[in-house]
Amino acid sequence: MLEVYLFVNPLANQCVRDEQNVLRLANDSDKQIQFQFVPLLNISVIQRALKSQGIKTTDWHAQNQQSQTLYRVILDYKAALFQGKKRGRNFLIALQSAMLKAGQHYSEELVKTVATDCRIDLDMFMEDRNSELAKQAFHADQRLASEMNITEASSAVVFDCDQYDYGVLLEHFNYETLFDLVNGNLDPFQEANRTTNTSCANLSSAQLHVL
Repeated sequence: MLEVYLFVNPLANQCVRDEQNVLRLANDSDKQIQFQFVPLLNISVIQRALKSQGIKTTDWHAQNQQSQTLYRVILDYKAALFQGKKRGRNFLIALQSAMLKAGQHYSEELVKTVATDCRIDLDMFMEDRNSELAKQAFHADQRLASEMNITEASSAVVFDCDQYDYGVLLEHFNYETLFDLVNGNLDPFQEANRTTNTSCANLSSAQLHVL
């Protein structure tokens, strides 16, 4: 069995594409794959988000606003997950679509609409999104990221529970690289050595690290 952890900024277009790649992989591969989208919130994620919007990273007001919005989105996602992984993922994808594709601004009304459309129990959801349990789940995700040395979204960590006792960290990856790794077409150690020795000019290609 394979376990895939995808660390994401829920409000970044690249992360949405990588989420779609993981979902596609789960459908395309013959192997049993368990996957989890893990929201990441740190200063690097915030500054990268601001740069993508053309906002200076020294704009402290914008930085605080971005941080607060992302934190609220993450708590909403965690509250949705309390009602099942599938509903939680559907909620996240629908909220991302509303904000990133349709250009809607984050608001409580938007969150309620998305939750209702995803058939989430609204009363339970509204209570959970402000609960200590949701905050604890958020902090657990950040500890997991720290333990795996994850600092940037989007990064994927793949564990092959049947063959190896180590994980493989993928950065700057595409679907083909993820598919090849999961299906045994890449030697993690050989590929890690190759990317370690690659010049900075090729940083757009996938990078693998054995954990």
